[in-house]
Amino acid sequence: MEKIEEIRRQIKEKLPSLTRSQKIIADYMIEHPQKFALSSLQQLENELKVSKSTIVRMAQFLGYDGFYSLKADFLEEIKNSLEPIERYKKFLSTPHERIDFITLIAEETTKNIEKTLQLIDKTQYEKALELIKEAKHIYFIGMGISSCLAEIANYLFNRAAIKSTFMPYGALKFTEQIVAISRKSVVFAFSFPPYSRETINAARYAQSRGIKVISITDKITNEISRYSDACLQASVESITISNSIMSVLVILYALIAQLGNEFKAKSLKIIEALEKVRKEYE
Repeated sequence: MEKIEEIRRQIKEKLPSLTRSQKIIADYMIEHPQKFALSSLQQLENELKVSKSTIVRMAQFLGYDGFYSLKADFLEEIKNSLEPIERYKKFLSTPHERIDFITLIAEETTKNIEKTLQLIDKTQYEKALELIKEAKHIYFIGMGISSCLAEIANYLFNRAAIKSTFMPYGALKFTEQIVAISRKSVVFAFSFPPYSRETINAARYAQSRGIKVISITDKITNEISRYSDACLQASVESITISNSIMSVLVILYALIAQLGNEFKAKSLKIIEALEKVRKEYE
């Protein structure tokens, strides 16, 4: 969440000059951004035991006209990060007649794919292809549903004889794993709401090391685009609790199909090897 990160940065820089009351407000904004975004001045006054005027002055200290302009930025960022859940809550809270969910989801998927075809930047797509062809190794990363997409992408790329690895987030953070990879590699990141700070930081760190970054996201304004050498946009709107992944799969399958077509000899060799393994181990 870019604006909230900027506020955090300002707070850290100005921390020595903050009063005790301002530090209480600053800590609350950093630790509880969602609560801050959804609270009124009165609620914050009661919660933090500081005056409304102090809260307003804190907003002005951070470069805003007042509390409500600061809150508006928090609301916008929180809205973006919680979009899938909020859509799902709205859907569940609205009375419906009996629904044909198969048709509903199929229509939703079709709209996402059609919208993705309009959103996709062919120049960025071609650049992603070139980066993949030039890379010694591809590392796929993502959190939440994006982690699932990273695993699927890794499976597809390996089947197409493109050296790739799914990078899990667990004992080691993405940035800690990127330390050890070659500058001739490519980090391929998936970033969808709620946007993962870990994924964005990984892209930023990879780029700072001279490692090329490809990203797929739903909004070109997503911060990860700033740290991407090629950024592909896909529509992932869904009434369910998770983003739809079908339009993203279209992009992945398109990449695989095109790469396979361009490396026909290599692709045929892999297919022959797979057929031989199947016969030997049936």
